[in-house]
Amino acid sequence: MIGTWALAAAAVFGLAGTLACSSPGAAGEFDDDAGHEPAPPPDLFQHDCDPRRTNDCPAGQKCSYVVDPSFGPTNRCVALLGEGLEGDSCELLGDSDDCAAHKICWATDADGSGGVCVEFCTTSLTCGGDVNICSVASGGLLPLCLPRCDPLAQDCAEGWGCYPDKSRRWVCDRDQSGALGGHGEPCACLNCCAPGFACLSGALIDAEGCGVDGAESCCGLICPLDQAATQDVCPTEAERCVAVYDALGFPAGYENVGLCRL
Repeated sequence: MIGTWALAAAAVFGLAGTLACSSPGAAGEFDDDAGHEPAPPPDLFQHDCDPRRTNDCPAGQKCSYVVDPSFGPTNRCVALLGEGLEGDSCELLGDSDDCAAHKICWATDADGSGGVCVEFCTTSLTCGGDVNICSVASGGLLPLCLPRCDPLAQDCAEGWGCYPDKSRRWVCDRDQSGALGGHGEPCACLNCCAPGFACLSGALIDAEGCGVDGAESCCGLICPLDQAATQDVCPTEAERCVAVYDALGFPAGYENVGLCRL
């Protein structure tokens, strides 16, 4: 369960088109369905629980985020196997881990070790105190309390970076860039760029292999707006440092944050 922040509309529209064009009878006729029971609707996959709540699972279990091999990401009741508190080191144990209830082992290595216990958000999508903020990923299935951070200072723990989530809130998460992650490198997740970079639309990055006929998303440099007027703060002449937030909508303390982009 490595910390990567992950619906194709074309597939949905394709299915709708197919259904609209199907017709069981010839023109001007209808099928005689007397004596035939209508086919029951297919069973829809249901999530077991909501990890924001603490009472959805039986005693000895907890609600956690699981990637099911058949259905993909889901929330499921899993065995409660440990008592690790927020910030404690942890490891994955099958579908579960050794963190306490209402917590998940996040940012693990490929073998399931080396993680840290992270708390789930509350039902109101909040976190206790001022250190963590609620960052929601995977279509709402993964509401995590992650440390707030400064993208210009990159003030996260070693091996972690300060990244924007889908709602443009900056949180610490494990750096998953590996040997790549610099300007113009392709990225497949929000924390797949090196610290100091953010995963942006490839069309916004001035680099070969990004955008049209190239990578859909590429890493772009995070830049300070107050230096952009007097210094070349972006990697190429074509890119400029653009504010992440408009003048009326920035969170306190983030008014100087920009991104180098076309």
